[in-house]
Amino acid sequence: MNLKFARAGKTVIYKIIKMTVMSQKDLILNPKNWSRIATLWQRLQQSFRLMVGVPDYQTYLEHMRQHHPDLEAMDAKTFYRHCVDSRYPSSGNLKKCPC
Repeated sequence: MNLKFARAGKTVIYKIIKMTVMSQKDLILNPKNWSRIATLWQRLQQSFRLMVGVPDYQTYLEHMRQHHPDLEAMDAKTFYRHCVDSRYPSSGNLKKCPC
């Protein structure tokens, strides 16, 4: 299997991130913008998780508060384990492997 394309794609993404950071250096290093950067980072993490099929824990907590106040919400570890088990159910002797 040739992974040359994957390595090239990773390099391109790295260069895009580097160019973006370098062009916005004065904004990024300004302490006034750190909360915006933290928010952006959290939203990027949420987007990447949703791309691979992992629901967002904070959205789950908000849903439980609004629609099921009488029920106790799962902790983060249990929630993610439940999501993986739902996505990749085991049947018989098979282990939970997405491949």
